[in-house]
Amino acid sequence: MDWVDRMNAAVDYIEGHIEGGEPIDEAALCRITACSFGLFQGSFAQISGLPLSEYIRRRKLTMATHDLQNTDAKVIDIALKYGYQSADAFTVAFKRMHGVSPTEAKKQGVKLTFYCRLRFALTIEGVDKMDYTIIERGAFKVVGIRRVTPYGGGTWAIVKGDGTNDAAKEIFGRFFDLGLCFGFGEDGSDDYMCAVEYDNESPKGFDSFTYPAATWLKFEAVGSITGQTLGGVWKRINTEFLPQSKYKKSGLPTIEKYVSWDEAADTCSVEIWIPVGLK
Repeated sequence: MDWVDRMNAAVDYIEGHIEGGEPIDEAALCRITACSFGLFQGSFAQISGLPLSEYIRRRKLTMATHDLQNTDAKVIDIALKYGYQSADAFTVAFKRMHGVSPTEAKKQGVKLTFYCRLRFALTIEGVDKMDYTIIERGAFKVVGIRRVTPYGGGTWAIVKGDGTNDAAKEIFGRFFDLGLCFGFGEDGSDDYMCAVEYDNESPKGFDSFTYPAATWLKFEAVGSITGQTLGGVWKRINTEFLPQSKYKKSGLPTIEKYVSWDEAADTCSVEIWIPVGLK
């Protein structure tokens, strides 16, 4: 089973359990995708542009509309079926997506929102090359601020807003230039660290992480910020390079090294470092 088949098998599993009102087992998804749940979540979000938890939420509320309009089930029963603890919680989530309450959705002529199920397909244009470098690195340590935030990039907002990034410049001689992605939570939250490479003892108030010796793939994302250059390179890595290469992510946190990031000029230069092993 190749990568695309595994991703679609994972979606099949998720869809079947959503429709049946059954809990989704992370271990089962790990077996299907042959990788850790964190890696699956990260790849899913980078490829689809949507956190796994948000995809599941949208699909649950899409299926709930069918039950509301085509069965005699009570609102509370539908709420419980799709994992909501109360009719009130279900109503809030339903109204946020559809703009009407579950009771109103039972009526004819009501405008509702539908989100299709996702299907992965591998499409390679073969026009744009992908340059990469294989690097063998010994163990090294990074020091910075690690936080879990509700969305990607939230840790950067924290360190830039509370003065920590300025403090880093004073202590380390430079601003944070590394972004470590440890993975995503079930709710779509992002476990992320803004850091610098640093071999000495960690200053008080800073977190640290030590990488073991590893093989790395390095890619470069150079272009426009608003043009989603960084996200575009990540998407090509996950949909084109990794599925067709002999490498797979090792499970260690990936690194984005920000060589430059100028929002005023709308330009960026970012190195993407991925610790890998052989398939």
